[in-house]
Amino acid sequence: MMGQIYEVTVKAGEDIKAVVTDYVLGQGWESVYITGAVGSVIGMSYTTPVRDQLPLVTASQPAEGAAEVLSLTGEVMKREKMDPALQSVYKDTECPLFVHIHISCAHRDGSVRGGGLAAGNAFRSLRIFMTPLG
Repeated sequence: MMGQIYEVTVKAGEDIKAVVTDYVLGQGWESVYITGAVGSVIGMSYTTPVRDQLPLVTASQPAEGAAEVLSLTGEVMKREKMDPALQSVYKDTECPLFVHIHISCAHRDGSVRGGGLAAGNAFRSLRIFMTPLG
């Protein structure tokens, strides 16, 4: 059974991952499930696989302009709990947390793009919902 759902708002221009990281660290949580989000984003870059075999190799795909979030889900955990196979893909060792978010967005031309969240900011605002685990 999941616990209480918490909401964090990413304000216009703020970095999505930075706000999530700061919020989770501020709460003192070690493991979090991100259940969803509502809002708009800009400056998106999606992480996608570049081949259909392991070990995983990824590339970032930028997307122009503002977009509406269709789905956003993920996990946040202490870096030492992450799958060792992902350490070669997610190389940010500065942050004590592994922030692993998948997102899909509708862009202004009507196309839908998605993947891992490499980078992105809130456009108007973005409300993210999460629940701490264990």
